[in-house]
Amino acid sequence: MLAGCKSGSEVASIPASNVESTTSSAVAREFDGDVDLNGNDILDVGTIRGGVEVDGASIDSWNVVDVSELGAEPGSDTDLGAVIDDHFDRDEGSSAVYYLPEGTYTWNTPVTSRSFEGFGIVGKPQARVKCTNIEMPYFISLGTDTVNNADIFIARNITFDVQKENVAASAIIASVDEQIVIDNCKLDGQLDRVVSPFYSIVPTLLTESGQGYVSITMTDGSFYDPALKEQEHPMGLAIERDHKGYLIVENSDIAGFINNGIYSSGHNGKVAIRNTSVKNCGAGMLRLGDGDYAYKCALTNDDAEDRGYSYAALWVTNAEHAVADSIEITAKQRTPSELVRVNADVGHCTLSSIDIESHANQYICEFTGTGQESGHIVASNWTIIDTGSAQSNAQLGRIGRPNVMLENWDVTIDPAGDGKRHGLIVDAPWTNIQNCTFKHTEGGFNLLLDEGADKLRLKDCDFQRGQLFQYSRATTEDAIVADNRFIDGTTLAGDQVNWTTRGPGF
Repeated sequence: MLAGCKSGSEVASIPASNVESTTSSAVAREFDGDVDLNGNDILDVGTIRGGVEVDGASIDSWNVVDVSELGAEPGSDTDLGAVIDDHFDRDEGSSAVYYLPEGTYTWNTPVTSRSFEGFGIVGKPQARVKCTNIEMPYFISLGTDTVNNADIFIARNITFDVQKENVAASAIIASVDEQIVIDNCKLDGQLDRVVSPFYSIVPTLLTESGQGYVSITMTDGSFYDPALKEQEHPMGLAIERDHKGYLIVENSDIAGFINNGIYSSGHNGKVAIRNTSVKNCGAGMLRLGDGDYAYKCALTNDDAEDRGYSYAALWVTNAEHAVADSIEITAKQRTPSELVRVNADVGHCTLSSIDIESHANQYICEFTGTGQESGHIVASNWTIIDTGSAQSNAQLGRIGRPNVMLENWDVTIDPAGDGKRHGLIVDAPWTNIQNCTFKHTEGGFNLLLDEGADKLRLKDCDFQRGQLFQYSRATTEDAIVADNRFIDGTTLAGDQVNWTTRGPGF
């Protein structure tokens, strides 16, 4: 446990005299004793918003510092970054919260600290820190990639301003053991060039017991250079590699990053992403890794062709198990990637209540992988409305791995152009499709069975209009096809293998 730590209930009763002994006198008088990081009267960082309670990690010895007492005033040329960096360095790694009265501050020196108990920066009610130094790589970089160096980081009510041309500083790079709170923070301005470390905000919890909360706005994104790979552009929010704790990303708004909007992959922790919007981000708008959960997120693309990049809206990769629920995806312009992509390196994945509206000529989904031992992909309660161009004979998507279940899908294909856009291709064994409704307004193919579609289970589905097609190379060996309904002129097409023996409804 940290030195000077108490439980949340104990912190509530800290006497004012204790706080006054460790805080700036002016701030202590203003807050009248115990303060929290929003300026309320109790300093309790043991409870993180979003329903996460942290036991035994509340500190009763924060040094609350009004930056005006250090000579940094809103609207002045005083370099607040240099002031904080110098003060915290002299404070010898204890615990300090830097309180910024409302206004705009100059910040042209990076704040770097590798060893401390607690570091906080809080606007009251909101403060803007503005960088005009094109050489500055980041505003704040804290901790290391190993444990037992840094414990707690707090940032609230801060706007990081990089609007000046050629300024591309990251906002926050923080690696700590126990707690991260980045709440009501904003990156304002487009990152118009590549500056290492290439990430805008990186929260990392280095221990399994570490817990954190992130609520951010980054809607100006980055530049796009077609001569560079997407991965060579700046990234939005990144949770990767060394992360081992539990992090909530909530009520966030991210847009315009060519190299991933939210990248959560390659870590050994858990990340919950909820009530969050990601728009016009390349590579992956929302990328989930092992142990990750996304809930009530909106993913939108309306400028991919204009800007010339590709992306997957929801991308699951490198995960033993991941979950996405109640996700809205809107695609207005085409990219070479899929709207929902599950990689071959995913063991198990649950994708439920996915609502997709696509006006683009691209795959809605692709599930890749090989081998009978592949984990199960459960895709349930999807609603798909596809009105994209059909000029290239594109299909709706492809099932290319075994053990995929589609349940309660409602698919409408209403193609523009010549009507040749078709439905889902099944090209892997042990695909289970049940209680689904398919409608192709132009009478095209709703579902296509390719050579890998052995041991198919197709039950209790409505084909309201269009065709079920089987390629001649497909044997559908050991298929179970039963209790399906063909309505409004739906026909069977291709080289059928005596469908009438497979069960009622044919």
